Amino acid sequence: MSAQSPNPTPKAQYRPVAAPGRRKAITIGVIGLVMIVLTAFWLHRRLTHIYIDDARVDGEVVTISSRVAGWITELPSGEGDEVRKGQLLVAIDDRDARAQRDVLRARVASLEGQMAVLAAQRGQVDEETSGKFQSETNRLASAEADVQAREVDMRQASADLKRNQDLARQKWISEQALEKSRLASQQAEMSHRRAQADVAAVRGTLSAAGGSRKQLLVIEQQLKVLNRQADEVRAEMRRQELDIADRNIMSPADGKVVMTFVRKGELVSAGQRILMFHDPARIWIEANVKETDIGQIKTGMSAQIHVDAYPNKVFEAKVVRIGQAATSKFALLPDPNPSGNFTKITQRLPVRLQLSDNNQLLRPGMMVEVGIDVRDR
Repeated sequence: MSAQSPNPTPKAQYRPVAAPGRRKAITIGVIGLVMIVLTAFWLHRRLTHIYIDDARVDGEVVTISSRVAGWITELPSGEGDEVRKGQLLVAIDDRDARAQRDVLRARVASLEGQMAVLAAQRGQVDEETSGKFQSETNRLASAEADVQAREVDMRQASADLKRNQDLARQKWISEQALEKSRLASQQAEMSHRRAQADVAAVRGTLSAAGGSRKQLLVIEQQLKVLNRQADEVRAEMRRQELDIADRNIMSPADGKVVMTFVRKGELVSAGQRILMFHDPARIWIEANVKETDIGQIKTGMSAQIHVDAYPNKVFEAKVVRIGQAATSKFALLPDPNPSGNFTKITQRLPVRLQLSDNNQLLRPGMMVEVGIDVRDR
């Protein structure tokens, strides 16, 4: 038998190995393909979207000020606190205002008391003078009628005397009858004069009664003056009531207190700002778009909002307003370029975007990036 080795050496297996140049080519191809895809995606987004990095969250931040001066007695809400519509934000000391209102109420009560006295006096004068005036009017009518009757008697007596005188000259009647007729004529004339004197006396009394009636006009004018004074005091009292109401400042809507500028116990003056109030549900995006891109934007276009504070979250919005003037027109110091030196600078116009969801994560003043989809033109 032939001798064999206990551990024979196995045959080496063949494994094909790729050449280094081929692997490098594959890597470069994959990287190139990825770059082409990314470039195509970037180019597509640039052609279909307008991007603005000069944008920020905006909202109605209301400055709450005081219309009156005084010490702050209550300041229940601090920075960041949520408040409801009608909730007390600030209370200002109203003791002096209430005292002045009480003084005005007392003045009104005093004037009303004086008017009541004059009204009673007017009624009394009316009752007293009305009867007397009517009585004297009736007496005057009676006296004038008596004058007319006496005048008729006087004329009749005068005619009888004249006729008797003619008869006496013709000796038809005696001297005694003539004298009797003369006395009757004189008596009739005296009665007529006495009736005229009575009329004059009654007219004097009636005039006095009419003067007493005119006192009613004086009282009426006094009542009008007092009534105007009372109206003036009432108007002052209503203004005082407004002053008292203004010392309790209520929240205009649901929202949050952004910042407070005073503390409880401080003295504030009229017009001084006390705190800033913000409604988180009423926010929007204010973007400044280049004038070269503004022609592509229409209201109603959708947009995506990227916020630095939330890099992994995208907010949806729509264009709701396009500005009618460039932002440079609102500058405090506009540049009319009187020297003639001109450098053309691309202007920007404000565009407002309304968020689809009132997400309270966003707050006024935060910087955002906006991408407006212009494919819906």
